[in-house]
Amino acid sequence: MRMGHIFIYLALGALISGQGLFAQDDEFQKWLEKDQAQFKQFVEQEDKDFAEFLKKDWQAFLTEQGLKTFSRPKPPKMPVAREEDKPKPQVPVKKIEELPPPPPKPVVKPKPRPLPRPQKQAITVNFYGARLNFPAVRLKSINLKSPLTSEKISQAWLAMAATDYKPLVSALQQTQKQLLLNDWAFLELIDKAVRKNFANDPNICTAYNWFLLNKLGYDAKVAFKADKLFLLMPSKNTIFEQPFVKINNQRYYFISLNERLNLSGKIRTYRGTFKNADQPLRLTLNRLPVFAITPGEKAMHFTFNGKQYQLSAQYDVQLVRFLENYPQTDLTVYFAAPVSGELNYSLLTQLRPMVQGKSELEAVNLLLRFVQTAFNYQTDDRQFGREKCLLPDETLYYPASDCEDRSVLFAFLVRHLLGLEIIGLDYPNHIATAVCFNSQIPGAAVEYKGKRFVICDPTYINADAGMVMPDFKDVNPKIIELK
Repeated sequence: MRMGHIFIYLALGALISGQGLFAQDDEFQKWLEKDQAQFKQFVEQEDKDFAEFLKKDWQAFLTEQGLKTFSRPKPPKMPVAREEDKPKPQVPVKKIEELPPPPPKPVVKPKPRPLPRPQKQAITVNFYGARLNFPAVRLKSINLKSPLTSEKISQAWLAMAATDYKPLVSALQQTQKQLLLNDWAFLELIDKAVRKNFANDPNICTAYNWFLLNKLGYDAKVAFKADKLFLLMPSKNTIFEQPFVKINNQRYYFISLNERLNLSGKIRTYRGTFKNADQPLRLTLNRLPVFAITPGEKAMHFTFNGKQYQLSAQYDVQLVRFLENYPQTDLTVYFAAPVSGELNYSLLTQLRPMVQGKSELEAVNLLLRFVQTAFNYQTDDRQFGREKCLLPDETLYYPASDCEDRSVLFAFLVRHLLGLEIIGLDYPNHIATAVCFNSQIPGAAVEYKGKRFVICDPTYINADAGMVMPDFKDVNPKIIELK
């Protein structure tokens, strides 16, 4: 359930109702007075073994530059289709007999509950409109200053293993479940909690992120170059435009949440893994995280068959904030991702009567015209200075969009408004879609799994179903299957 504000208090041995970290103040004082050396008896054998391994198994690896999303630059300007080139159906086109069920209304936000007063040895993290409390971590001073060495990193692991980290790990796991955080959102939460503890030292923050991720079962490594420590992780999905090193024939990407990295040359890291830490990063968004909803609104208009249409739809600003620096990954991730409840309800509710009673072809063409002309076109390179695929909430938020953004939005509308099957089309420097109709529709099409999909380009201005941009008439696109 989405909530306007989420207040979660997670602490050592405490109930979510806001109990203190310790039952009595004197017990708390005793805990504070324990010497760090006493904690070392709790360092598990697996930590000692891993620290010993870290002393010696470091090697130089060559940094490779990030993979490009497109092999060629995108067109700076989109062509406009000519009326005389539009295909004309020779047989009657089937009407849409029944639309999919209307979208549900967004969940009404409850009134915010007051935040429990932070207790001693607790930290408060601001996380996309929510204030979350976590147990603090007391770390004895460790040396991760220049020059970095494997010996220093080994000693740092032992020092981190001697901290009382388990309550923090447990609290993070509970919050991940409650807020439905995918791996990237969880990584952001971990990083925010760590930086709240160790804000003064970037290398210590990187090291403790690495330590916690391994304790949480993720395959995470650190690497160093000169005086800087880096976090490395493999990913189930390709991460574009992000430097990486290859270890055991697997890409380990440099993970940076607070800065854009520009790396080259060699770094030093290791091949092995911590015990049972083998989970790669997954960037899929099968469901959206539960953020505090901050709605925004966009007014739009378009013309179809001589009639003007106007509508205004809402989007989720917190979701846009979360996606602002989301790694660029496989297009299937964007096509499969859901939209916010606000956008789902407001946009589908207004477009639904516009397609009601029309033929399949008319309805698809109306949706094409909406996506083609209700938004300004600009390439990602000009708008963001880099490639950035947008989800529908972002397409409504930002001033402009380009081909893959419009294809993702159009695919969402076709599936949820018309219930028709749709696939993505991947050209060398362009993304479009194709729709499987229940009638024989003229025009350009592709065959996929025994079905005929008519090409529908949401970026080719004023183009109807069955029309292909002139530059791509002789190009066979790759199929992007949408599940």
